[in-house]
Amino acid sequence: MSLSKQLNRNTARSRVLLSGSDTSGGLHQQHCQRCGKVWWPRQPHKPVRCPGCKSPYWDQPRRLRQAVTPSNESVNKEALANSLGQTLTKAFGSEDADHQGDHKDHSLAHALTVLKEMKAAGRTWQEMADRLEREFGTKLEKDQLKALVR
Repeated sequence: MSLSKQLNRNTARSRVLLSGSDTSGGLHQQHCQRCGKVWWPRQPHKPVRCPGCKSPYWDQPRRLRQAVTPSNESVNKEALANSLGQTLTKAFGSEDADHQGDHKDHSLAHALTVLKEMKAAGRTWQEMADRLEREFGTKLEKDQLKALVR
């Protein structure tokens, strides 16, 4: 005799007894974690989808998607200047005492002065980036240049 016929004879008692136990061979009451529907399956194996919402993920809790918000944080000029200063120092090292007379000023202060002069002259961001790369050996993106010039 099949399991469903056995349950039809003594429906309430069998289902109540099996709803709390984890023994195989019986039907267990199922609960959808998506729509909240509670039902008794027809087969003794795990149902494929919820009969209420038809979701195949009925046994997994819904994941809440966190909204991605654009960052409205302003660029910290000191932190950017420090990181660029370290980059410039790594690129050129410290000035030698032997070559101080024939060596150009590659300091961050000089780079900022050059950028501000170029902005005042109406130069493009690309021209500013090219000059920084040529004279100071560092390549910066447009956003980084904008943060330094402001």
